[in-house]
Amino acid sequence: MYSYSWRKEDNYMGEISFVDIISWIWDHAIQILVVFSLFFEISKIKLNPITALMNHILKPIKKDIEDTKKELNDSIDQLQSKIKLEIESIKLEQANTKSTINQLIESNEMSEISRIRWEIIEFSNSISNDIKHTKDEYRHIKDEAKRYHTLIEKYELDNGIIDEEMAKINDRYEKNKNGTSVYF
Repeated sequence: MYSYSWRKEDNYMGEISFVDIISWIWDHAIQILVVFSLFFEISKIKLNPITALMNHILKPIKKDIEDTKKELNDSIDQLQSKIKLEIESIKLEQANTKSTINQLIESNEMSEISRIRWEIIEFSNSISNDIKHTKDEYRHIKDEAKRYHTLIEKYELDNGIIDEEMAKINDRYEKNKNGTSVYF
């Protein structure tokens, strides 16, 4: 192979001509292509040494990143499943608590209905036995009767004898409300 040299012993006189440069480039074309291919990717030849080298170096890193990403996605899926189960458990617990509260409210209101009923009946009996009461006691019984009606309508219960008892109480109140006596 022909090698071009610019050494003094090769009759180098200090002048380089354009032909000398072209000749040197032609003689070293392969070396020049190798050097250029390190910095430029030649698309026609598909010789991409930098890309190939980077792919080779980064391949394990990319694999590690993909593995980590898959593990994170799996962890996220597991956490979402746990959260969904917890939410369902909480919803069920809330429904049970709500049901218990509703039962307690109903039980309390049923007890209140019974208490009011007996208070009205007792007040009516005391009137029948000529026991005197104040205007405030009559108003209290009337308020209790209103509450009683509200509760029995809520639970769609029968009234029973309370209307009859309240009629007796109202008659006695109407007869004596304008009187001067504190008790009637």
